[in-house]
Amino acid sequence: MPFRFRLNSVLRHREFKLQEARSAFAAAESARALVQSQIERTRERLHEESELLASEQETGINAARYLNFKNHLDVLERDLLKLQRELEKAANEAELKRQEMIEWNKAVELLESIETRDRESHNYLVNRKDQKKLDEAAVFKDFRDRGPGGRREEE
Repeated sequence: MPFRFRLNSVLRHREFKLQEARSAFAAAESARALVQSQIERTRERLHEESELLASEQETGINAARYLNFKNHLDVLERDLLKLQRELEKAANEAELKRQEMIEWNKAVELLESIETRDRESHNYLVNRKDQKKLDEAAVFKDFRDRGPGGRREEE
């Protein structure tokens, strides 16, 4: 009789949920990485624009251009703060998805260990049953080989 795991449908469901959790985690990590790269680009732009303002101040700059630069730098700083809040949210979401993935992984591993234990138990019982049949066959053969007087016919 072949082995059939009694909780196979539960195991398949948990494996499916684990795959979903892995995909969700990957998506959350991707979103976090995207926000991180946007922050880096915004920081670079802020740095470049600040240096440009400083160089123009050294050579002389009119008031209107100076105010325009300052407003632009303020917008970049606000964007940077907004992106940092988004990064915090994305990092929290990624951590939640990671925890969910870990939980589903534990659930799958638990069922896999139960399946392994059940399979080993099944194999042990099958081997024991086979050995019992072999032992009975050997006893019957030995009994058959002995003649009616209880002695072996070869003797």
